[in-house]
Amino acid sequence: MTHPIVQVSVDGVPASGPFFSRLIDLTITDREGIRSDTLEIVLNDPPPHVQSPRRGARIEVTITTGLSGGFVGAYIVDRVDFAFLPYTVTVKGHSADLTSALKENKSRHWDDKSVRQVVEAIAADHGLETRISDAVSGHVYDWLGQQDESDLHFLERIASRHGALFTIKNGTLLWLERGTGKTADGTSIAPVTIMPQEVILGSGRMAESDVDRFATVKAYWQDREGATRREVVVEADPEASGEHVLRDPFASQAEAEAAARAAVREMLRGSIDISCAIVGRPSLMAGQPIRLAGVRPLIDGRDFIPDLVQHSYSKSAGLRTQFTGKLKADE
Repeated sequence: MTHPIVQVSVDGVPASGPFFSRLIDLTITDREGIRSDTLEIVLNDPPPHVQSPRRGARIEVTITTGLSGGFVGAYIVDRVDFAFLPYTVTVKGHSADLTSALKENKSRHWDDKSVRQVVEAIAADHGLETRISDAVSGHVYDWLGQQDESDLHFLERIASRHGALFTIKNGTLLWLERGTGKTADGTSIAPVTIMPQEVILGSGRMAESDVDRFATVKAYWQDREGATRREVVVEADPEASGEHVLRDPFASQAEAEAAARAAVREMLRGSIDISCAIVGRPSLMAGQPIRLAGVRPLIDGRDFIPDLVQHSYSKSAGLRTQFTGKLKADE
């Protein structure tokens, strides 16, 4: 049985016994990509009511189980809900890495710069370290514009063109191959193995679907020399029919082909989804490969990449970890 150790601090001050005596539920949601990771804490609050964390407060959470690894995260409180009869307080927050400066719109451009150089320049603007995969950062743009959009939106848009996973964790901007379970230097991350005794009964699902599967993917690019729009077509699923068209035009044939191939890879991954809840494993993160063993044929031995991992702690259920994900890209 897992005996978790949960530590919470508010603006640098460790939470004391009264906080944990009032704690009903604490949930951490870790998402793949730049969608903000979140914290939710539900507290019992009978009269006399106790002061709750203010909006803008910084909450740090550490969860360990005595096994290898653990969870550490920092959040900024952006909402506090007060319920009455019965009395509870729900505190919600988003990842402290997503500062307001990242969300400010701006306009600028780069000439003759690679994706890596652009990403590094934006990271430096915000005082972030970088870990960037060569596999998705080598393309060089003759001209690349950011037109009245935030750095977050701009980087997410460029990442989707090149099959990159863009996220910010613990002060570091990560730019990795999406869905491959690899580090920035191309090393494959060893999958976390989950055994039947860890699975919460009734929670495991894997689904295969033909929705959004196409035989080909088409992308357009602008030929400046000929002043014409050209197209590239990439083979996708030979067992499907129809064609998926990427609406946004690209600046070169190479960029259009990269975007089309990235779309194909995500399409094939998305045909198989998995979801499961397990005995708490706080070290598990979104983007980390998972392999189940001994649960059933068609699932055993296959690697999945979770796009959402949720750690929930309550006095009644202890610590549980739930994840959803897709097939690893190189399956």
